[in-house]
Amino acid sequence: MFTKQKSIIKSNCKEAQVNNRYKIDTVHAESLEGNPLNSPVERDLNIYLPPGYYENEEKRYPVIYALNGHGGDNHSWAMTQNFSDKDFVLPLKYIPKKIKKLINTGRMANFKTLDNLIMSEELDPVIIVQPDPSLHVPPKGNSFFLKKLGLTKGSFYVNSQFTGNYMDYVIKDVINYIDFNYRTIPDKGHRAIVGGSMGGFGTLYLCLQHPELFCSAAALSPGNFSEELLELTSKTPLVNKILGKRIGNKIARLMAADIMDTLDLISSNDNPLVPTIKRDETGKILEMNMEVFKNWKKYDINNIIKKKPNSLKQVNIMLNCDKNDDYGLGSVVEKIHETLLELDINHQYELYSDPEVALSPHVLGILFHILPSIRFCLQHFAI
Repeated sequence: MFTKQKSIIKSNCKEAQVNNRYKIDTVHAESLEGNPLNSPVERDLNIYLPPGYYENEEKRYPVIYALNGHGGDNHSWAMTQNFSDKDFVLPLKYIPKKIKKLINTGRMANFKTLDNLIMSEELDPVIIVQPDPSLHVPPKGNSFFLKKLGLTKGSFYVNSQFTGNYMDYVIKDVINYIDFNYRTIPDKGHRAIVGGSMGGFGTLYLCLQHPELFCSAAALSPGNFSEELLELTSKTPLVNKILGKRIGNKIARLMAADIMDTLDLISSNDNPLVPTIKRDETGKILEMNMEVFKNWKKYDINNIIKKKPNSLKQVNIMLNCDKNDDYGLGSVVEKIHETLLELDINHQYELYSDPEVALSPHVLGILFHILPSIRFCLQHFAI
């Protein structure tokens, strides 16, 4: 694969908690040096090592890379030891107990759940790695509400002249670091990737650019740089239930605006698209600068699949989303599904309607599908 150079990788290993199999390593990301936003080059990696890792020093393990969504930073992981107040940017500390009881946490994956499943032999042992993809830039307008939630802009895992080389950060710095420092099986047949929302986009994008690295990929409610996302709306049923509809709707509008602003920042910061969009009173787009829109389309998953149809034919794909996704991503995901069908790319697809995620279809829909995505990846590892 890549030449492993320990000299360019700095490790500052710390125990995440008492259990030294739940780790947070700090890695020097050479790919992000000199990035235009001066975002940190020292990056945390959240690492799960399975039971038995230290007891059997000869055994090597497959790896799943888990990519979190927009708004998350180096403390907002998809999985942690326990259900902390920042799991997948789900602010549990702000949720009243009576509402929290409505969330079926038994369907969420955390490290202790994985331990139990592996020790009972219901899951094969696997290493799980979660990088920090954040731009470490505050949300658009530096909103009080979004700051209170601890949100930050995301990189979408792409190389951008305006934000930095975040694809290279994952593909080169992170994978090299893990293969050098841990007992992995360092080949395509034993490496997979999963992600939700922005991480779902990143999952597909990284596989399209580097199909030689991953045997399977699970994209949960992925976003996209597409026409559908220009119609982005946001609803926050969970926030509405806690803070009321007026504040909830305000937060939803701010979050949608920040995502659009982030896509502009990544793809067209010197000539942004959003200011050129004119809408009618219902929000329907009347006109926009189509030349500038071409900058967005460079990152459109559908366009990339059509240009590189053989890439995803080399990867086992899982794709799903809730029909009532907060951001309307059901139509985005359905279009990706149609593109895959058009090009005869085999994949597992589901547009589901799950009453248990109704409080927060986007976040809970993703959280409830992390464990199924891990099972999917384990099924496709080489024997």
